[in-house]
Amino acid sequence: MDGTVVSDPPVVPAHRGYALDMPDSDPVIRLTRLDNGLQIITEQHASRRSSSLCWLVPGGVGHDPLDRGDGWGTMLSEYLLRGVDALDSREFSDALDRLGARRSVSPDTYHVRVSATAPGDRLPAVLDLLCGMVQKPRLPADALDPVRALCLQELAGIEDDPAHLVGLRLDEIRYPVPFDRHGLGREDHLMKTDRDDLAAHWRSISGPRGSILAITGAVDHDGIVEQMKRTTAEWEGGAPKPEPRGEIVGGARLIERDTSQVHVGLGFDGPVAKDPDALAFRTAVGVLGGGTSSRLFLDVRERRGLAYAVGSRYDEGLALGAVTISVGTTPERVAETLERIQVVLAEYGTHGPTDEEVSRIVVMLRASLLMQQEEGPSRARQLALDSFRLDHPRSMAEILEAYAGIDPDDVRRVATERLGEAWRTSGTRCLLGPASAIGV
Repeated sequence: MDGTVVSDPPVVPAHRGYALDMPDSDPVIRLTRLDNGLQIITEQHASRRSSSLCWLVPGGVGHDPLDRGDGWGTMLSEYLLRGVDALDSREFSDALDRLGARRSVSPDTYHVRVSATAPGDRLPAVLDLLCGMVQKPRLPADALDPVRALCLQELAGIEDDPAHLVGLRLDEIRYPVPFDRHGLGREDHLMKTDRDDLAAHWRSISGPRGSILAITGAVDHDGIVEQMKRTTAEWEGGAPKPEPRGEIVGGARLIERDTSQVHVGLGFDGPVAKDPDALAFRTAVGVLGGGTSSRLFLDVRERRGLAYAVGSRYDEGLALGAVTISVGTTPERVAETLERIQVVLAEYGTHGPTDEEVSRIVVMLRASLLMQQEEGPSRARQLALDSFRLDHPRSMAEILEAYAGIDPDDVRRVATERLGEAWRTSGTRCLLGPASAIGV
């Protein structure tokens, strides 16, 4: 039954205990939606002894209030770990440590993402603690200032990484509200935030509706469903997904810095995850700038020595997709570098990739995927994001089958239709470097 996805009704057999000694077999994905809206996805691997989970809870950066709460998602991701119900921060951390649980909480655009890996036989106890954290976080008043200090340090650290700063500033001009924010917040908003602000915000946005819990490894689906029905019986609510609002800023952003290097980010549109062309588009962008055999790398860096770093990536999303071309060069060569990139893009958008280029990048993409999905946390995150973006979790067999079916002619079609002149000329750009080099 390799790759089978089984959707269960909300009512499951009532029993206690987890059957983790099932005979080894190909993993089967099972999905149950509880009456309160929580989705539970499991992928059991009978040969494994550890479990990894990814829990997407509504409450990410896109939910932060624009007028006064820029950065609340990041603050909450740190604050949630500071205790639960009757356990203070130290007791909560010690309890998870005794269970051997590695854990983290981080914000993305739509969710606060709770991740954990633990021995499979201790998964129920770990889940109980995490359920308490999500539903009844302690949010102690005396922990707010340390949380704020950490967030302010992270915000200040942006200036120490020019390439990262360029990416953040590029996002501000190429995405509409509220997707134009990097999530680290604004200093004035962080300084004015109090404990009651964060507690009220978390209560208003977090809930079972829109929550997705994905677990892979040593896991029994029925046991997990029974436990989550019990521990979330009184949990309710959940915020709707943030939607794009208004127009993008567009154009160019120039950041003057007295540096010996110029960092460049070029932003372009891309298909969303559900788009039928998404995989072919990913392949086309990989041929363009994904690695040392890509068009941009070979032409701009290897043959002409114009840049010490150049590459492209495609980010698929629920509401927005994007392509980013990142470049590192010198002030003397920035103009020539940008001109050459446009030449490569024009040629690529006219003719597309060769069969050999498509074959090579497919092997690279497939190998990268296999290595990532061998890691439990990455696989759990993939299951959760698939359910969120595509409305169903994909088995590895389904994903690999899609890669095996990539047709070079289809990739060429996508490259010529979607990476043509209109695409190139509608892009945005951000440059960081000396004023004379970036045109300030």
